[in-house]
Amino acid sequence: MKKLILFDYDGTLVDSADIIVEGTIQAFVRCGLPKPDPRKVKKGIGHKLITALKDYIPKDLTIDPNIIAAEYRKWYQEMDEEGIHFEPIFEGVHSLLDFLKRKDWLLGIATNKSSRGLFRGLKHHKIEHFFDLIMTSDDFPAKPKPDMALNAQRKFSVEGNRSIMIGDTVHDIVMGNLAKCVTIGVTWGYNTRESLIDADADFIADEFDQLSTLLKTEKILGEKYAI
Repeated sequence: MKKLILFDYDGTLVDSADIIVEGTIQAFVRCGLPKPDPRKVKKGIGHKLITALKDYIPKDLTIDPNIIAAEYRKWYQEMDEEGIHFEPIFEGVHSLLDFLKRKDWLLGIATNKSSRGLFRGLKHHKIEHFFDLIMTSDDFPAKPKPDMALNAQRKFSVEGNRSIMIGDTVHDIVMGNLAKCVTIGVTWGYNTRESLIDADADFIADEFDQLSTLLKTEKILGEKYAI
């Protein structure tokens, strides 16, 4: 019987906080705007880019957030061309993905990150080949709407009770719950443990080894659904 795992990207598989914060600040500077608070930017990771940028613009200023987004993407491309990478992959990701593929799990990514930035990271970390499906908010409504998860379930003919959503933000957990997935909140990302619990995550992993153990036992599916 088919079984599916969907991963978030930023804060779940890679630690991209530094590059997102720096890129956002540089985009605002290039647009002649005050620098946003780095703490606020980090807290906004996981939102769609335009949505997050709107929140960082001072209330007394009027500017199209698409202009800032264009500068953000331009800065990101410049860093890529210079061979500068700020997104270290979390230890254990390669071995876990390899194990899951050998155990016949279908693997996907569901992220609010842009396709360009995502594929750049997947290629750099040499993990693109592990994934059967890659979904971004360029092509689907952004999380927490459940469209990405529902699309994956339809594509692979997998029921919600055979699906797992893993992520570090409330948006990940809400999306997974709406699609009737088993949900795992990971606390090494950008939302707090308490917020993930409040969002009704079925399981919480505080360390990558805990996540690996949960997935390797496969009992996780039966603990939410009687299957």
